[in-house]
Amino acid sequence: MFQEFYNHCKKNDYWQPNQKILLAVSGGVDSMVLLELMQIAARKDQLKLSVAHVDHQLRAESMAESIHLKNYCRKNSIPYYSRIWDEQDKTKNTEARARKFRYDFFTEIMDQAEIPLLLTAHHSDDQAETILMKLTRGSALLNLVGIRARQSFGRGELIRPFLIFSKEELEQFAKQSGIVYFEDSSNQTTAYMRNRLRHQVVPLLKKENPNFLQHMSDFSEQISFADDIIRSVIEPKYSQWVEKTTEGWTIQLSELKQEKRSVQTFFIMMLFQKSIVPEGVSINQLQIQQLLFLLNQSMPQLAMDLEQGWQIMKEYDLAYLRKKKLSHDEKTFYLNEGEQIFLSETEWLSLETIETKREQPQTVKTWKELSLLISGEIPLPLTIRHRENGDRISLTPNLTKRLNRFFIDQKIPNSIRDQAWVVLSAEEEIIWVPQFVNSYLSIPKETDKILYRLLYKVKE
Repeated sequence: MFQEFYNHCKKNDYWQPNQKILLAVSGGVDSMVLLELMQIAARKDQLKLSVAHVDHQLRAESMAESIHLKNYCRKNSIPYYSRIWDEQDKTKNTEARARKFRYDFFTEIMDQAEIPLLLTAHHSDDQAETILMKLTRGSALLNLVGIRARQSFGRGELIRPFLIFSKEELEQFAKQSGIVYFEDSSNQTTAYMRNRLRHQVVPLLKKENPNFLQHMSDFSEQISFADDIIRSVIEPKYSQWVEKTTEGWTIQLSELKQEKRSVQTFFIMMLFQKSIVPEGVSINQLQIQQLLFLLNQSMPQLAMDLEQGWQIMKEYDLAYLRKKKLSHDEKTFYLNEGEQIFLSETEWLSLETIETKREQPQTVKTWKELSLLISGEIPLPLTIRHRENGDRISLTPNLTKRLNRFFIDQKIPNSIRDQAWVVLSAEEEIIWVPQFVNSYLSIPKETDKILYRLLYKVKE
């Protein structure tokens, strides 16, 4: 087995002579065989091996196994790193949380010890189980690649050289070589989906076809090749159409809507994979289909809620992927002559006469400025609030229009409409909507002896 293993590793340039390598060793048969074979390879290529072990404390015997492995490494002069997963609650999402803990630990060691390579003992049975799990759960095509033999990891690489071997082959080698290893009793429980596949499904498929594991490996490779082709088509479009913002992501829709359904589908998949999936948000095929339907609708503005407060909003030829905004608080401000207020952290408003110019706060002096001269006959105090249903604005002496209709005609997105401020007189007549429109009622008359200046500033 060693020669087949060694030739496979050298053929794929998994390491160079004299290189540092970290081995993830649990103490089970797979990782102990990896440790044995890598020690032989280390003597041939002058490799510098280290071992990393995590005691998850899920079994009573785990401490004894850790001690044995520590003594083994000391006897063979192999640097040994270990850590205990000491979280109190290990009943929820155990597998995923334990895996994250392990790989965070491995990354830390590689950084501290300047080790560029991490090797794990995943084999072809693990590959088959992983693909079956993803198929059963309904994963998208891009996630069906399975376990990659080689991938970037931290500042280095993660390599899985045992994907060419089955579990049975590793067990036979361990038995022939007299390798001491430990059986993990938790692998026998059917509480986990992986174990049910391992003990109940995979054996039946192997019996049905002795080449089952090889077929799954070939399938994974073909999916990987397909993934490469898809990425070569989609990534240039993604770079052109998607922009990262402080709130999330903005997506240009005009060209996307003209693409074939296949391109749209894989574009949406990539969007989620590059954005909110790393944030822990789960996306399924049904949601992708719903989103494609939404984006291709003729209605100019639509929204779709996702997990964990995320939302995708379509507004004309743009879409926004971001956390759902809480509705603004219903603050109402009042403004008299000579007063100034901060409407928000990025907006400021003042009212002054044209003869008297007030000092502005230092923070707003560089902000974008808009001003409006208004009649001195407008009754004070002014009221400043967000728009409400039924608001109307007088555009001419003979024309009033619903404010909502004005926004629609101007194609102002809902998200912007909801944040717009409305300035009203003491008689509750709208005189100004900063950045958008002012009422004819605000226009000074020739007989006005006093003119007010409304000064609005916004941080861009």
